[in-house]
Amino acid sequence: MENLLEGWTRSGDWLQERWLDVLDITGDDAWRLWVVGSSVVIFTVYWLYAALFTLMDITNKPRFLRKYKIQPGQNEPVDLAKLWKAVKVVMLNLTVVNMLTSWVIYELIYKTENSSDIRELPTFKRTIRDLAAFVVLEEIMFYYAHRLLHHKAVYKYVHKKHHEWTAPIAAITLYAHPVEHVVANLMPVAMSIAILGTHVALAWVIFALAIVNSMSDHTGYSFPWSAGSVRFHDYHHAKFNYNYGVLGILDKLHGTYRAIPEQKVPLKLKSKSGKRKTK
Repeated sequence: MENLLEGWTRSGDWLQERWLDVLDITGDDAWRLWVVGSSVVIFTVYWLYAALFTLMDITNKPRFLRKYKIQPGQNEPVDLAKLWKAVKVVMLNLTVVNMLTSWVIYELIYKTENSSDIRELPTFKRTIRDLAAFVVLEEIMFYYAHRLLHHKAVYKYVHKKHHEWTAPIAAITLYAHPVEHVVANLMPVAMSIAILGTHVALAWVIFALAIVNSMSDHTGYSFPWSAGSVRFHDYHHAKFNYNYGVLGILDKLHGTYRAIPEQKVPLKLKSKSGKRKTK
């Protein structure tokens, strides 16, 4: 036990030193870290992750991964014109909308509530507490924001854009009306961090994890190691009115939960197998 505690202490000291190294480069101005830094982290993680799957969607390679497609035959390969249209919207959201929203939230909340002791990282215990609480808070806010966007008075003006992709791919995760991007993508994460008083360095980690999780749910692939939310959310894109959350708890509470049906073998594959049998 003592060795474990000693190891955690050494790890904490190492991380603290690396954080100070980062601040020596960027400076410790809170606005620069919260607004510019957060936007850069989100933009970088998004496109690095998107690039991997977009290459697969355009080339249909490697072939051995095609069997993990949730909706076989969809976006194989992806329509480049449709993809480019989506990418332009995503770029707007990742730059202008992200920066402006981050700036407003910083001035209203982060500047006073989340910017003390910038140079000192949170303890391991505080980090675990913030991460655990974030999962709960973000799930609650996202579920109800998402339900709101599906209201008939709002849907066709705002959320319908995102649902143009009934078979989603990673690059279109943030293909959304700017209002939706703020209400459903940014605010649940930003307000959870505000409520918890999370340190900016941990906030960057949370932003990265949230982006990867959301993009994984939109890849259109369900690998053996994929979380259950991948098929869960893909079904929402296919059927629209079910599975609004991430964990599924609130969906079960409100009667919007639907179990994911077993994946059907594509007709093309069935016909090929049938031909083989007749030979």
